[in-house]
Amino acid sequence: MTLSKVQRSGWLLSGLCVIAGCGGGESGQPAAVTPAATTTATENPSSTAPQPVPAAPVSADASQSAVRQATLTKTPGTAGTADTAQKASGKSKNAPAAAPADEAATTLSEIQKLRISPVPNDLEQARKVRRERNERIVEMATRVIRLTMTDESKKPQFQAAVGQLLEARFQNALAGDDEDIDIFCSDVQALSERDPKSAAAAEGVYYMARFAHTRAGLVGSTQPVWFETLSRWAREFADRFPEQQNRAASLLFGAARSCELHADAAQDLELRPRLLTESRLCYAALSEKFSSTEQGQEAAASLRRLSVVGQKLTQFTGPTIDGGQISAEDFRGKATLIYFWDSENELFAEQSLPAINAALAAATGEKLRVVGVAMDEEEGRLNRFLDMHQVPGQQVFFPDAEQRSWNSPIVTWWGLARCPSIWLVDGTGKVVSTSVSPKNLTVEVKKLVR
Repeated sequence: MTLSKVQRSGWLLSGLCVIAGCGGGESGQPAAVTPAATTTATENPSSTAPQPVPAAPVSADASQSAVRQATLTKTPGTAGTADTAQKASGKSKNAPAAAPADEAATTLSEIQKLRISPVPNDLEQARKVRRERNERIVEMATRVIRLTMTDESKKPQFQAAVGQLLEARFQNALAGDDEDIDIFCSDVQALSERDPKSAAAAEGVYYMARFAHTRAGLVGSTQPVWFETLSRWAREFADRFPEQQNRAASLLFGAARSCELHADAAQDLELRPRLLTESRLCYAALSEKFSSTEQGQEAAASLRRLSVVGQKLTQFTGPTIDGGQISAEDFRGKATLIYFWDSENELFAEQSLPAINAALAAATGEKLRVVGVAMDEEEGRLNRFLDMHQVPGQQVFFPDAEQRSWNSPIVTWWGLARCPSIWLVDGTGKVVSTSVSPKNLTVEVKKLVR
């Protein structure tokens, strides 16, 4: 991977300016490369687990870019005199001329048909067909861009062609090699150089964030730098194109959550704080720039949770399933283990619950208080699980169905990132951790109660 192309912080706009009008000419298509993997493009980078991204452009030879200055020369084999055209159509010289076809619209329609054309069932054949199809789409989209880029009335067609070109480049970059990535990045840079604030430039930056997001999902466990890369690209998009609120908020939230979750799972003591820093930066940008959005409000809650370690726990009050009430004011004089859980969550039943019972057994002399926050939606299902399993501690459960599961006031206030989740609070009421892993739980509890 030529990560420097995708990761470099800041837009280093050097030399590639064909789409800006200071370069041009024809170029051959890149040589076909057998894809290393076949990946379906994901439309929204804010979905699933860990991801990264810096704001960076890429420099590449101008001849590699598929986005060129408009060269409106006649296509060989189509030129001819008016008489020749009339003879070919069988019409007389005085016959009314037919309206010329809109080449850009026709080509875009052909691209759409090509995009949904079937591929073989055989994996290797499918990869080959997808690559050839994407290269054909690049060629056709480039032609539309040349036809429309200087005509304001053709702006929607220009934008549609840019989207088709980027999607094709994106897919080839995911399935190809370093050269495919470089070409993809070069086209994104060219769009930004043409007009840094344009819709086309925004589309390019968005695709770079998508690329980092997808790479993080594919190889993030071995190349966690992709999570940092996603974070930086998401912030680049939000800084440059805040008017695209939905996209910006989704990118920031997806990057923040992905970096946080991957940090929790990281064994590398140096990587964890780096990823948490990226997560906080994205949450902060989201809560500041898009505070009115649902993601912005959840980002503010997540920042509260990330900042509570080392602080006295407050805003933790709720009814218990047995009709009682519990409050953070009760967490004094004894270490407290808090766990968020759902009776249908297999990870809780298989990993967290046994670890909690083992930690409780290790804390001899009733030195550990245990409190559960049940995130079930149905009380009946919760009670059945409690009857069948040894679930320790008081259980916070809201009687109002609208305040259950992820809508629990405790969950929303602290922006809980995952369930199950285990917190530890010391005897003074200060939060020690909000992300204890089941395998380390007994060790961490012994530190608190010794």
